[in-house]
Amino acid sequence: LRARELHLIALLHTHPASWVGLSEIDAKNQVSSRRGFWSLVVPHYGQPPWELQTLGIHELTDHGWHQLTIQETQERVHLNEEDQLNGSL
Repeated sequence: LRARELHLIALLHTHPASWVGLSEIDAKNQVSSRRGFWSLVVPHYGQPPWELQTLGIHELTDHGWHQLTIQETQERVHLNEEDQLNGSL
């Protein structure tokens, strides 16, 4: 990442069912403790269709993990339609 001047901004993982919160284990085992880092949780082991309202999007704040509301998600996250058609996030 450093060689390409890129920065890790999020961790993506899946859960087996529709619950997309962060478990205690998820919250404690992040790859970054930097404020503003995101943890994205995709339900049903990442199987499509992917819809913003079904993803768990969590941001690390000064007060711990905050799960973005549907409105916050819609304002801050945009899935590329081409990516959705190709089956990749």
